[in-house]
Amino acid sequence: MGDNREKFVSIIIPVYQAKDTLKTCVLSCLEQKFVEKGELEIILVDDESTDGSGEICDELKEEYGEEIIKVFHIKNIGVSHARNVGLSEATGRFVSFVDSDDKVTEMFLENMMKRADESTALVDETSVYSSAGKITGFQYIENVILGGNTHVWGKLYDRKTLFESGVRFREDLTIGEDLIFILEYALYLKKTHCIVCIPEGDYIYTYNPKGAMNSTFRESYTDQFACWKRAFDLLEPYRSEISDRAFVSLAASRIMTSLLVVGKVAVIAPDQRDEEVCKRAVREAGEQISRALKTRGAFGALSAGYKVKVLIFRLSPQLYLRLYNRHKKG
Repeated sequence: MGDNREKFVSIIIPVYQAKDTLKTCVLSCLEQKFVEKGELEIILVDDESTDGSGEICDELKEEYGEEIIKVFHIKNIGVSHARNVGLSEATGRFVSFVDSDDKVTEMFLENMMKRADESTALVDETSVYSSAGKITGFQYIENVILGGNTHVWGKLYDRKTLFESGVRFREDLTIGEDLIFILEYALYLKKTHCIVCIPEGDYIYTYNPKGAMNSTFRESYTDQFACWKRAFDLLEPYRSEISDRAFVSLAASRIMTSLLVVGKVAVIAPDQRDEEVCKRAVREAGEQISRALKTRGAFGALSAGYKVKVLIFRLSPQLYLRLYNRHKKG
């Protein structure tokens, strides 16, 4: 691969308060086998970090050159806006997303690129599904997205197809934006056999205890409700193309995520509780669960534990909150 070729891959890394992991992340992206640096561009979008991450971005650009590392400093609007900025600046034949607290192996790009040809719109490194050949957008929704792979990282997107689709990250969501992005992209691909699924192992995810759903309750957690409602609304027009099993899986996910939000509410310390916000979250969760249970088979698709949770919550949300709080606090 020669230096005079166009950029082959654009790796987009949104950066926010990542001073401890950013260099490791970027270096792992640079150390790709069989991809020359002249064919790779790394786009760092600093979301107004205050911990020195922005300065690290600039240092990396200075060290490796602007042809390889592009840096954009933006106002703190959120990860969706940062990724959209990265997409607007990408020039590669393919696009990949990497989070600043993760890293990749040296074979990350090679193992995906060798499976891509001119008709490939997406290569996904996933453990939830494998196929010898290419699958359609509808098959991808059923077997991969609704199988639990709802993140945008660990994938290789054809940039031209992505831009033709018009799909971008929804900046009004703080949780679930990944799910909607890949769902909308898969729906754009519809019946075209253009998606390749390969075994995972080259994207190294780092568990973040401060991640969106791992900290104490905040009002933005209710974006889960908007996210899953949006997912249902997107799929509803395609009932003839997608199996009933997929809608059962979708409904079960709506129930489980609703109870996850309720669980967050249950363990809020009294001195940190905004009663109006908490009541609204519990009420919206109840509405989500009621809608989801209208899908025949949704209740039966839940584990025994979740079935018990649903029954208690439907009997009395307040009883559920008390019991959950008591259980979590031992």
